[in-house]
Amino acid sequence: MLIPRERPYLEGLNSYYLHLEKFIEHLQGEIGSGGVYCASPNLEMFIFFSEQEVISSLLQEKGAAAHFAPAYELVRGAFYGGSFAAKVYQLDPHAIFFWAQMPPFQRAKSALRSTEIPLPDLIFRLRMKQFSGFIDVQLAKKNEGGLLFFNEGDRIGGSYTWGKGGMSTSDEDYNSLLSRVQAGEGVFTFGSFAKEGKTAAAE
Repeated sequence: MLIPRERPYLEGLNSYYLHLEKFIEHLQGEIGSGGVYCASPNLEMFIFFSEQEVISSLLQEKGAAAHFAPAYELVRGAFYGGSFAAKVYQLDPHAIFFWAQMPPFQRAKSALRSTEIPLPDLIFRLRMKQFSGFIDVQLAKKNEGGLLFFNEGDRIGGSYTWGKGGMSTSDEDYNSLLSRVQAGEGVFTFGSFAKEGKTAAAE
């Protein structure tokens, strides 16, 4: 399951103390749109909401692929039937529907290092291949990095550990990532969005 790289709006929560519907209603009034990420040893859930409604919910059982729940009642039942550590991410209005409707993806098993290929060169190659998916950039020496999203070779935005909103289209954030990778080693992993027609989301 893919998680925004921004710092959570709230964290350190336990589902035992939360009434899910009232909690989401409170968040809708406080931050507008976002997601509640819940994790237990055997199940992860990501519940996406706008100011008006719960848009979708992503589920992933341990060892299985993630998938969008066909009904909110399934998520609600799982939430109250287990004990989860919970975090809240604030997602901008233009970002919430991207995250809430993200295509299924397949992660590549291999990774590349910035010592092997500079990030701008890698992005150029992906542009030539009309790549749709993301690059997960992890800086080796710090708990920093970002997710860069692409659609048919074009960079459409990014989620950064120093950013906010879940989908920055700012060149300043992108250039900051480039400079941080150049200043220290970075590791790049990939996820390719599946073609339309497939319903099972990958990890």
